Amino acid sequence: MIANLRTAALCLAPALLLAESSEYPLAVNLPTGDMMQFWDMGIAFTHRFSTPASGHGKDAYGLDGYAYPGLGVDFGIKPVKGLNVILYRTADNKTFTFALQQRILNGDYVRMSLRAERFDEVVKRAETPVGTVGINGGAYQLPTEFFLGDFAVLSVVPTYLSRTTTQKKPVFTAGAGLRVDITDKLGFVGEYYPRPSKVDRTFRPGYSAGFTYKTFKHRFTLVATNATGTTTNQVLSGDYGGGARSTGQWALGFNVARTF
Repeated sequence: MIANLRTAALCLAPALLLAESSEYPLAVNLPTGDMMQFWDMGIAFTHRFSTPASGHGKDAYGLDGYAYPGLGVDFGIKPVKGLNVILYRTADNKTFTFALQQRILNGDYVRMSLRAERFDEVVKRAETPVGTVGINGGAYQLPTEFFLGDFAVLSVVPTYLSRTTTQKKPVFTAGAGLRVDITDKLGFVGEYYPRPSKVDRTFRPGYSAGFTYKTFKHRFTLVATNATGTTTNQVLSGDYGGGARSTGQWALGFNVARTF
């Protein structure tokens, strides 16, 4: 009997370690319920091509066009269990974000975090045909995830934005996401970014869809997306940079996340 208990413990050990392992809290553009444990650190590199793949075969389906890179760093705060500090900077309008994310629920089937974020577009404020650039403000989010068995996660991210490119008043919206494990390393990821009700109906909702591949402490994500930007105020505002492109005018993008 003791031998059987030892065998069971050895079998469970990898699963327990995996459940407690650090993970950068980012899917494609939406925050996840993941976190960096203890004093662990994670980095994320984002890259979004601006040229749609459709009609640009001679330009390597948009890969020869302009792109917006971004770099994020996430720190675990050991004295406060579940608290992460996240810094992110993207070349898209030179936007800088500072966020605090605190896990508030970690159940068997549901987990939830509370996230507060400050964003600043570090460019000269100006009025353009697609709205105001050089804005700053805040966002409050409640990333909530529902585990569908052992292979899929459905996420909803209720979001309060203090302002958008075209709206000086606050807006409320909620992004949605789905992650499905195909194998231990390969998975599908999809996200949907609705147009907030206060934003003009001429703007379209956005989406991202693609695949992730995990290897030792690395996660690679390749997606097709019609959304503009990578930050909360860019993707979930519904009007950033003229809003999302039409469904068929998607462009390629990728993320690389690494934990230390």
